Amino acid sequence: MPVVLLVEWDNPKDEERNEKRHKYVREVVEPYSNKLIHQNGIKVDSSDWADNTGHIVDWTIYETMEDFAKMWNDERYQQIWARWTSLVYNVRIRLLRPSTTIPEDLK
Repeated sequence: MPVVLLVEWDNPKDEERNEKRHKYVREVVEPYSNKLIHQNGIKVDSSDWADNTGHIVDWTIYETMEDFAKMWNDERYQQIWARWTSLVYNVRIRLLRPSTTIPEDLK
């Protein structure tokens, strides 16, 4: 079953702090994420969406829960996320799965 990691946050308005965020993403987050994806053959597709207020929504689709777990269970990846959250505001994370119907025997 595919899963979606939905992450929302607000970028800092302060230019110095926002540049730190950009630098951290370019130099740490992206290289390590790409390394995990390629090493583990993770099937993932991600895109960021914005509303021109500094609010960002990142929609990342993992082909399977197992692919998601390969990323999320990596301790270094968790440490990188923890550091990133200190560079932005109002982080919200949701893990979503496809909607399902209630089987007849459970109604």
